[in-house]
Amino acid sequence: MLRRISLIALLTTIAMPAFAQSETIKEWHKEIIARLDNSKRFPAAASDHRGTAKVGFVLDRNGGLVSRWLEESTGNRALDEESLAIIERAQPFPIPPPNLNEDHLRLAIPFIFANRPGFANQPGPSWEQEEARLRSKVNSICRGC
Repeated sequence: MLRRISLIALLTTIAMPAFAQSETIKEWHKEIIARLDNSKRFPAAASDHRGTAKVGFVLDRNGGLVSRWLEESTGNRALDEESLAIIERAQPFPIPPPNLNEDHLRLAIPFIFANRPGFANQPGPSWEQEEARLRSKVNSICRGC
């Protein structure tokens, strides 16, 4: 019985830091998403266009932007340029948790350009629907987040 309790205590001790680390990483990702969300604008030059652009970027250990690139285009130059500009405007990013390895400092996020609140207050699909769609895409990109 004492051996069983010791084993349970050991497993709990091992599992708790891993859970805390994953929660820290999730919070860091949420902070990045919030910062990007606050930097969004809908370019006037693309008022009749819609689409989703996927932007990849790399952060340094201090939350500084190292590089950014367009992984998937919307097919509209103004929307694609705005996707890259959102990353620039969102700087500085939150400092990454110290337990992340270099591979986790490389991120990708989709930007959905549609008629909706958050982009020039234009009417369109509900914010909740678009947010759910965005979260689904982010979760598929951030494996293990």
